[in-house]
Amino acid sequence: MRRGVSVCVVGAGSSYTPELIDGILGQTRDALPVAQLRLTDINPDRLGIMAGFAQRAIAHSGREIAVDSDTDLGRMLKGADFVIAQIRVGGMKARHLDESIPLKYGLLGQETTGPGGMCNALRTIPTMVEIARKVEEISPDAFVLNYTNPSGIVTEAVTKYTQARIIGLCAGIPGVQDSLKRRFASRYPDFKTYAVGLNHFGYVYRMVSGDREVTAEVIDLLDQEEKGRGGSDAGMSMYRLLQAVPLSYVGYFLHRSAAVARRKADATTRAQEVEVIESRILEEAARPETVSKPEALKERGGGGYADITFSVMKAIINDTGEELTANVPNRGTVLGIDDDAVVEVVCEVNRHGARALPVGPIPLAFRGLVQALKAYETLTVEAAMHRDRRLATLALMNHPLVGDLDIIGPLLSEMLEANGLVFIP
Repeated sequence: MRRGVSVCVVGAGSSYTPELIDGILGQTRDALPVAQLRLTDINPDRLGIMAGFAQRAIAHSGREIAVDSDTDLGRMLKGADFVIAQIRVGGMKARHLDESIPLKYGLLGQETTGPGGMCNALRTIPTMVEIARKVEEISPDAFVLNYTNPSGIVTEAVTKYTQARIIGLCAGIPGVQDSLKRRFASRYPDFKTYAVGLNHFGYVYRMVSGDREVTAEVIDLLDQEEKGRGGSDAGMSMYRLLQAVPLSYVGYFLHRSAAVARRKADATTRAQEVEVIESRILEEAARPETVSKPEALKERGGGGYADITFSVMKAIINDTGEELTANVPNRGTVLGIDDDAVVEVVCEVNRHGARALPVGPIPLAFRGLVQALKAYETLTVEAAMHRDRRLATLALMNHPLVGDLDIIGPLLSEMLEANGLVFIP
């Protein structure tokens, strides 16, 4: 795949699109030979703004990359080598419901986990499966790089119900790994880290220096740092407790009451805040003089989004076999997880895609949480595809943040009605 590469961005009206454009332009032509950028979105106004920004930014850089845009998904998919999916079904209005309704029941309101994350998945999975089937029909050899949330659940649905070549990506665990590398690479030559878990529920559980296992040493150093800052968790640091480095999202599960209290104390939901930020991003991106990513994007979050995207893309294009974290079908990689269920682990990425590296058993310290959450995710996929309320109920029953049938009944009724979702009893 050394010829000029064609990249299609689905959901190109997203406020993250400038991050992608900046990421492309930050790569050399030899490393990332993008020749064509095809942008599509169902919102013509937002699409027009981002297409205009992309054309100006590319022209300003001096790179020769053709930009085309259209609301017609099929036309934009033709000839694509990579399809970056970043859609949000229902927009920020629906995310606000995901975040606000669960709080009424004393549960965390969040866009990728808990009842809100489930409703996001129920809205999104049918649309993403439809998009993936289009890719399968029009550009069957293309790789779909999925950022559509909840990424792991959406990726599992697409792998089970289509033949599209999808890889689920997220900047979360790669960000943790990069942070650890910056801090410890000078102390430990050829420092590598390995992760296990699910999207937004992952842990760096193993660290090596060449052939030498250094996990315990690094955990001890992190534990000492935490103690120096006065932090503790049940009398010990989170690192010492888990013997792993968790993603920040894990805090929602291990500090549940505090997480709910913080959200209840907020005057607005994150969705409402993001809606304001996005309006500023779009306003800035629309200005004729804007040729670099808008300053307001710094407030949006999601840093590292472009880094993992183009690391995976370059590994495929150049057939490098680089080790990168991604969401892929388990296929025996992690013991105790179904083969066709999607897990977030370190993969070898080459021209064939992402192949998960063997993990074995999940460390016992957090095995139960991962397995329970995986059951919730798989049940959510089936609930979305079959529009089945029983399966949605079972999904929330298995979710570690929910699990109370007395709450699930009325909560699910309210959330389905608010989202306009009709499920069979």
